[in-house]
Amino acid sequence: AAATPTDAVTLQIASFSTRDNADRALATLRGAGIAEARLLDAIANGQPIWRLRVGPLPAGNEAELAARLRGLGFASTQRVRD
Repeated sequence: AAATPTDAVTLQIASFSTRDNADRALATLRGAGIAEARLLDAIANGQPIWRLRVGPLPAGNEAELAARLRGLGFASTQRVRD
């Protein structure tokens, strides 16, 4: 069943100032089987950035995913709204 907006979460994994680093991080997540990972382009302080996010996914999966992400070297995840 698809997650409804009330019980779905999106996690921001990291943000990058260079596309190469963002692409490498995305490839790491996808290589680990985290298919919901994606990059979003944005502008921060007039500079382009790439935000690495996972989701939306059921809120009940958040703790397990955060543990997997820590194991891959992504320690500072935070919930975000798209």
